[in-house]
Amino acid sequence: MWQKFLCRQKPNKGELVSESTPSLRRRFIIGGISIISVIAALAINFVFEYSQRLADISYDRLLRSALLQMDENIGLVHNKVTIDIPWSAFATLAQANDDRVFYKVVSSSQGFITGYRDLNITPPKPPQLDKIQFFDREYSGEMVRFAWLERHLTESESTGTVRIIIGQTRLSREELSSSVTERAVEVVLMIALVAVALIVIGSQLVLRPLHRISRVLEERQPGDLTPINIKTPKETHHLKMVINHFMARLQTNLEQLENYTADAAHQLRTPLASLRALAENARDKTSPERQQEALENIVTQCDSLSQTVTLLLNQAVVSHRMQTNPKEPVDLLIPVTASCREQAITALHKGVSLSLEANVKRAMVFGDAFALQQMMQNLIENAVRYSSLGADQATEVVVRVEEFSNYYRINVIDYGAGIPKEEKKRVFERFYRGRYDTAGSGVGLAMVKDIIDHHTANIIILDTQPNGTTFQIDIAKYQTAHGAEDFML
Repeated sequence: MWQKFLCRQKPNKGELVSESTPSLRRRFIIGGISIISVIAALAINFVFEYSQRLADISYDRLLRSALLQMDENIGLVHNKVTIDIPWSAFATLAQANDDRVFYKVVSSSQGFITGYRDLNITPPKPPQLDKIQFFDREYSGEMVRFAWLERHLTESESTGTVRIIIGQTRLSREELSSSVTERAVEVVLMIALVAVALIVIGSQLVLRPLHRISRVLEERQPGDLTPINIKTPKETHHLKMVINHFMARLQTNLEQLENYTADAAHQLRTPLASLRALAENARDKTSPERQQEALENIVTQCDSLSQTVTLLLNQAVVSHRMQTNPKEPVDLLIPVTASCREQAITALHKGVSLSLEANVKRAMVFGDAFALQQMMQNLIENAVRYSSLGADQATEVVVRVEEFSNYYRINVIDYGAGIPKEEKKRVFERFYRGRYDTAGSGVGLAMVKDIIDHHTANIIILDTQPNGTTFQIDIAKYQTAHGAEDFML
């Protein structure tokens, strides 16, 4: 039935992808392009700065050469500083065809000697004798690269210093820097384009395992919840395991839902048929006494049917809670005490004394309070129902809670007819009933076993002396973060 439902609900492939759904591949590509763009911009900026430094280093050597040639031709004539500027000095700078050259020679003793008289500049750093400094200054409406040198006169007839300033416009430098930058930018852009292409191709290859998983799931038949068995890389292996675990849980839920539907149909079919037969029998009765008796049978059957419906609803709630609600610390005495109070009146009506014995004031366990209470209600109700069968003085049911080192023990003790040894292993089977001369559904103890398994507890059936049955449950204590490890039964 559920497979047919899944078949009807299977979406079309066009419905699986929404236009507003974000694309992981698109994000990967955009992120990669963004990173490459930032790296390329930084590389281009670095290349631009480096090309300018490279151009300055290359042409500064020409300026230094021209400056030193001028310095070598400074001398004294009749105690006056003179300079015979060699042609080779300007020939060296003439290698930069489009640049202009400015110079000035000044003596500390006689002032201006030659050159551009208005070339009055100083280096950015404090001047040092016999040390050449290079710097940029704007002169005559252009940015000019200057070389500056000041030294002592070496002739014995004269004292003081001589200063030489020579400058060259930056046109050739900028041209060289632009040429180097353009070549470097071409290489960087080519590498960036190759990297983007590799990212686009790589994104397809990286996401291929996800596409394989998606294709395998899309090609499955409705209701096929078997694990995915395809080989996947380590990065997607965890995703595959999570999907398999989810499908296993979904399969379990569907099986439980089918079992619950089967339980409901099984439990309601017989009482409804019996109720119909009793109603038809009451209709056919002619005497008021027999009609009254038939109506009382109908009321009894309705009560039994109501109890069955309540049990099925509780079973559905417990199953749902165990699948959806997380466990939490619970005081075990609370559901045990509540169950004893709810069953006390029923026990008194049947002439059975129900008592609770506990040697602890608090018993913390890790579980679900509602499920534990349903477990205790079924055990106590079962003990009360069968306590007086086959024993003349079986009028007592005892619920005992004891504390041990790592766990708590619950004993539900009755003094009835007991359970034969060959039937003890079957009492937890669904719909199994040891005796059919008393009311019952055969579902209560099966639900008890499900709750026990959910709490990783343990339950055994013992014989009560001299007669009767004892259901013994051991459930681990709740351990705090600073306590010992949880007790495993």
